[in-house]
Amino acid sequence: MNQSKKIKIILTSIVCSVSVLFGGGCGGEEKAPSKVVQERPKAPPRPQARTVEKLVESLSLDPRIQLDELEAPKSEVQRIAILTFFDAMLRADAESLKNMLSFNDQLELDAMMKDGLSSSMDEVSLVILKTGASPEGEPCVMAIYEIGLKYQVQLWYIKNSGQSSTFTAVETPPHLVDKLSGKWIENYFEWKSKQTEIAQQPDEDSSYALAGEQTSSSGSQGGGTNPGIPGGPPGGLPGR
Repeated sequence: MNQSKKIKIILTSIVCSVSVLFGGGCGGEEKAPSKVVQERPKAPPRPQARTVEKLVESLSLDPRIQLDELEAPKSEVQRIAILTFFDAMLRADAESLKNMLSFNDQLELDAMMKDGLSSSMDEVSLVILKTGASPEGEPCVMAIYEIGLKYQVQLWYIKNSGQSSTFTAVETPPHLVDKLSGKWIENYFEWKSKQTEIAQQPDEDSSYALAGEQTSSSGSQGGGTNPGIPGGPPGGLPGR
C-alpha cells in the first residue's frame, strides 16, 4: 500500500469519527439532535418559624411565659410580638409596652404604673397564653395569670401591621376563669354573647349575671371588685 493511499484511509477515519461525534454517521442517515430539557430553578424553601422554646431562649424572655407550640401563630413575627408583649408586661416595662398598646390602653398603663403594676407582676408565678380569633375574625390572645392558687384572665385583640403589632384590651371581668373551658377564646365570646342576651331581657325583677358578677334589678352587686389580677392594684392589668 503506497503512502498516498494510507493518508486517504486515515483522513476517511477522522471524518467518520467527527460525523459520529456530532450526530451524523459515515455513509449512514443523519440523526436529529436530541432536545435538551431545562429544569426550572426551584424556589428556596420558606424559613420555618422558630419554636416557642427557642424564641424564649434566644430573646431572653421571662421563663414564666408559657405558650404551647400548637397554640402559637405560624408566623414567627407574630410569635415574637406576643412573647415580647407579655415579657414586657411581666417586667412592667412601660416604655416597651407603650410601643405595643393602643392609645386608650397607654393612658390606662400610666395609671397602673402609678398604682404599682410592677409589684403585682412580681406576684405572678405563671402566664399561660392561648391564641384564637373573635367571631369577626380578629386575632386574639388570652393570658391566664397564676398568682398562688388564684387565676385571672385577660383577653387582648391583636392588630398586625407589617413587623409591628398593637394590643387592645378586651373587657374581662374577675373570676371569669371559672366560667371558661375547652377552647377558651371561643368559649369567652359565647359567654359574652349570652350575657348580652340576658342583659337585654325586659323583666326588671330578674337577676342576671353580668361581667362575672351577680347583679339584681336593685343594682346591688356581688363578687370581686378588682377587674384585674387578684391581689393587684385596682384596675389590675392595663385594660378594662
